[in-house]
Amino acid sequence: MTEVRVGLIEFGKALNESVTLPGLGELPGGQVSLGRAVRGARARLKRADRILADNLRLGIMVRKKFFSSDVEPVTDAGFLKDVFVAVGRRDLGKGDALELYTDDRVGPDLSRQDGVAQVVAPAYDQLTGFHVQVLVREGVLRFGALTTLSRGGQPMRVLGLFGPGPVEELSAGQQGTVLLGFQCDVPPMAGDALTAFHEPSHDHLERREGVAVVHGSNDLGNGSVVAAVEIPEAQVSTVFTVGTRARVLRPAGTTFNERSTVVASDLRILSLATGGVAARTNGGARTFTVGLAFRDLHQNDTIEAYVPVDAPALAPPPVAAPVPVALVDVNAASGPELARLLSPEQVAKALEVRQRQGGFPDVEAFGVAIGLQPHEIVRLRKRATAGRVALRETGVRQLDI
Repeated sequence: MTEVRVGLIEFGKALNESVTLPGLGELPGGQVSLGRAVRGARARLKRADRILADNLRLGIMVRKKFFSSDVEPVTDAGFLKDVFVAVGRRDLGKGDALELYTDDRVGPDLSRQDGVAQVVAPAYDQLTGFHVQVLVREGVLRFGALTTLSRGGQPMRVLGLFGPGPVEELSAGQQGTVLLGFQCDVPPMAGDALTAFHEPSHDHLERREGVAVVHGSNDLGNGSVVAAVEIPEAQVSTVFTVGTRARVLRPAGTTFNERSTVVASDLRILSLATGGVAARTNGGARTFTVGLAFRDLHQNDTIEAYVPVDAPALAPPPVAAPVPVALVDVNAASGPELARLLSPEQVAKALEVRQRQGGFPDVEAFGVAIGLQPHEIVRLRKRATAGRVALRETGVRQLDI
């Protein structure tokens, strides 16, 4: 099975930044901005244009109950839902994102061990899943470590480490409790070995240079294809450079459950041209052509340019500075300004609703109020903002979208 991107959780967009679980501490809050989030899914940590960590797992996922400050466990969450997660990282913050994916063929490197612990007593909690008392037999067991159980199952992250209070690591001879959450494909049992594996230290694993959508292609007959592509509106800047690596992703489904299959990876960008003139880089152009040694290219495929951490550096090409995009304030914009984003009918409704209620708390609420579809709201996020207004008191509490 090849890689399938199944969802995206963006942090800093949820109504609440975090929630506190007894005995575990704070879990960061994020919003599902694409596809679906499923408990136990594999994840990558994306910060700006960098992939900082891979082979994370949604080990715990909870939501706030309606009309309550309490939380409840959830197995999946759909588009625009707020969730609070544990993945074995304490540094998730505003602007970060978890890219959720499935891939049964490619797993992490489990060739080097850091430590081995013996499960003394397993336990289970409906909110936080499995936690096990362990005795470290050799090496060291750290918070966030990649681990496996001796009886099988996918690799898991240490979501919490206690001995008796929260600790960063346990050394040989020490006892403590390991929180595994809902990652366990095989329930842990007394006597199981929990093995922790070494991961190379990098400040990032990959740099994403940008994406472009295929509008048409021409097969050159020599095993390569030249594709006409366009950078999506939501993408502020994209740099394509001859020689860098590329993936081809094929979308499927709708915004509510959108998935993208990686149909090719580790390709090389063979050529670029803007306005029919060959170039080393797209040079800030939003429409250009790309040459790839991949013939099975379809309309609406996405080409993702990336640079692995171990790739040799290319000579930096001259790149035009991106032109800042002025955001339209939906609480202050005139009719003609709103017409840059909306149809005439939607502009009329937006002005009427704004006049009636005094404004909107955020872009999502604006989109819902004028009847936009979820995928239209996603596009609007990159082009609009909602300035601070004093909304009329309605007696209704905004909980979720």
